[in-house]
Amino acid sequence: MLGLSDQSGLRTLVNEYQRALQDLPGFDLVPLEWMHILVQEAGFTDEIDESLVGPMVEAVRARIAGTGPLSLAFHRAVVLPESLSLPAEPQSSLHELRDSVRSALGEVLGAVPAEPEESDRHVNLAHSTSEGPAIFAVATLGATVVEPTTVRVPSLSLVRLSRDHSTSEWEVVTEVPFGG
Repeated sequence: MLGLSDQSGLRTLVNEYQRALQDLPGFDLVPLEWMHILVQEAGFTDEIDESLVGPMVEAVRARIAGTGPLSLAFHRAVVLPESLSLPAEPQSSLHELRDSVRSALGEVLGAVPAEPEESDRHVNLAHSTSEGPAIFAVATLGATVVEPTTVRVPSLSLVRLSRDHSTSEWEVVTEVPFGG
């Protein structure tokens, strides 16, 4: 996971969109402290042997040792089937990182969970809580004037992820810095 809650420029951008969205029915705003991009799931915690966590971390560390910190840009929000989100650019950086992590996990686990059809390459602003026309969300996002921002992500986090509430929550197990 790429934790992004400490990125001040991104927090400002998300705040601007969320202020515009606060009265729009049918959406739960994502708390700023939970801003992230999910890179790859290894599996449910009750399905992963705890003794494999260390080898998974070391395999990922070896795979991203030559990778410098990620630089990701965010600007225009989009409407997705279940959320309002900010796509990260360049998408190719996230594809390459995901491929590296998948390969590393495959070395340790053998099989890696399939990549979802709509994998996370964005930061969620709000989650949809009801079905309905997206026209109001499209109009609100389009009318919101924002300044783009670029973030520098120094590390990848291995987390225990839960989705017990309306948004993802996690506990950081360890950080793997890019470049070693």
